Amino acid sequence: MFLLSRFKKYSLLLILLSSSAQAASSSFSKDGFLITVEPILGYELTAVNTPTIHTRAMVIYGGRVTAGHKLIAGEAEYTVGNTNESFPAQDESLTTNKQNVRLGLRSSMALTHWMDFIFRGGGQASKTKIDTTTISTATSVTSAPNWEIHPYAGAGISGHVADALSLSLEATYLFRSVTDFSQNDVQASFSVKFHLSSR
Repeated sequence: MFLLSRFKKYSLLLILLSSSAQAASSSFSKDGFLITVEPILGYELTAVNTPTIHTRAMVIYGGRVTAGHKLIAGEAEYTVGNTNESFPAQDESLTTNKQNVRLGLRSSMALTHWMDFIFRGGGQASKTKIDTTTISTATSVTSAPNWEIHPYAGAGISGHVADALSLSLEATYLFRSVTDFSQNDVQASFSVKFHLSSR
């Protein structure tokens, strides 16, 4: 339990020290109603200090679905990431599984004929499972806390390179605490989107 409390303390820096990139997406629109499906592929760098101070790399993947009009649309997002780390000098190995689920609203407003301003907000549910194994004895302790739910808000810009292609740069802020802002997370993302319109 003490190991978990130390890990959680420093895992709060996770998103602050990370960036992610989204894979290409597809969108379908008809009569102003737009449905977009975005596969997400990201790479996170995390500062942690258990069992030693080090940087943890994690590949995250998942997807996002948005449905609605340009002014207001609903969004649902799911991502998962896994890492396996070994520390022979400390006789430990760690297996980490992280899941995030987001539900919220997204809105965009035209800044120019080729660039939009994006705003998003909602709630995020997060869960991190940690398996700590003592290498010499091959015994494991699993920590699987309950889901944590926090509000999030974000903003960004989207540029239309062509009719079927747009690029987006966004920053999303996760509110873990309103009294200690060092516990809150910021995630930056870059996305490439291909648009397929139905007739």
